[in-house]
Amino acid sequence: AVNKLFGDDTHTKLAEGITATDINQAKELANKVTDADKKKELLNEIEKAQELLHQQQAEAAAKTAADSLFVNNDPSKNIKDTTTQADIDAAQAAANKVTDPTVKADLQKEIDKAQAQLDAKTAEKAAKTAVDALFVNNDPSKDIKATTTQDDINAAQALVNKVTDATVKAELQKEINKAQSQLNVSASITATAAKYTTGDMYITGTFTGPVTALSLDVNGKRYYGGDIYASNGTYRFYVSDKKLKAGDVVTMNFYDKTKQIKKSVTITVVEPLKVTVADYKVGANYINATYNNPKITKVGLVIDGVKYWGGDVANGTVKYFAADKIKSATAVVTMNFYDANNNLLASRPVKVQPAAVGEVNTANFKVGTSNIKGTFSGDVKQIAISINGKKYYGGTVSSSDGSYKFYVLDKKITAADTVVVYGYDSSGKLLSQKDVTITE
Repeated sequence: AVNKLFGDDTHTKLAEGITATDINQAKELANKVTDADKKKELLNEIEKAQELLHQQQAEAAAKTAADSLFVNNDPSKNIKDTTTQADIDAAQAAANKVTDPTVKADLQKEIDKAQAQLDAKTAEKAAKTAVDALFVNNDPSKDIKATTTQDDINAAQALVNKVTDATVKAELQKEINKAQSQLNVSASITATAAKYTTGDMYITGTFTGPVTALSLDVNGKRYYGGDIYASNGTYRFYVSDKKLKAGDVVTMNFYDKTKQIKKSVTITVVEPLKVTVADYKVGANYINATYNNPKITKVGLVIDGVKYWGGDVANGTVKYFAADKIKSATAVVTMNFYDANNNLLASRPVKVQPAAVGEVNTANFKVGTSNIKGTFSGDVKQIAISINGKKYYGGTVSSSDGSYKFYVLDKKITAADTVVVYGYDSSGKLLSQKDVTITE
């Protein structure tokens, strides 16, 4: 039974059709042999048969895996369209388990062929993707995109150079050459665009090269028109009806005689510069101002011809300490707004008003009532009180009738207390004070 497992007298190969069942049956018979030496000899031969079966199975599995990489499972053909790197890796792992060097070499040859073909397919796919991306809608039958650059073409060319199929490579090279030719033409057109300020009638700019037409893209919608002045290399495009605003996505497109876009430039839309300066009242601490241009980073004052730098400029507001500089309502004051490079962006006169004048005219309180009440005149905008030297802020001031009141029921004021009312202007400057008349 043991000898029947092998196909030769030297027991170096299995007989045809031997299975694990055959080997197990032979092993059962060998185990029944009573002669210990003979039994050991038989079991050794059976173990050899088992190893040969394992090798045979490994070879069969590896061959199946390698063959399945190819069309019709035929290694003489090309790999299947569905063959992946994972499939090749699995076949390689199976081949690595084969111990017969001749069989292993044949399998490795098939796997290497599959790997080379897959690498070629991968290279072709990468090259085609890169080449297609040069053109509008990734379609080589169209023109190159307005955003296509020389670097894009160079990168695509590098991938095409790796393609090994001569026919595929030639077709891709033809498309590369088309893109390069179109880029060379478009490169001869240059253009600039001035910032557009909302409310202006035209977008304007300059160009060089064979520009024959213009179009304008506004938030994805295209408009045709514009005026081209080839004599001095300038253009304009009427946009008053487009109602452009800051934040709109605006692009100017330039065409040559092929009626294709050869250059595009982005238009920056900005709001008109707006700065406001509040009136300044002599004696107040600060001049206050606002602005809407982020380029404004510093301000200066000119007071009766004398220049001063300073102020706090941030987040669209300006606060400039001027109490020590403006002493008279007749002072001529200008606030200048600058960018970081000290370029003057705007100037505004500062209206100077006379120092605030106001008077607390009356101040009365009846013990046990809720409020100190009184009247005022002039620029009093806020009040405070003191009770035996301790100050309290609050109260209500009515400019319409010149009256005020201050809640003090919780202060437990008596006729023996000393109570004073203080009147301030809007900036907190003390204008007047008056002792409170207390009655019981």
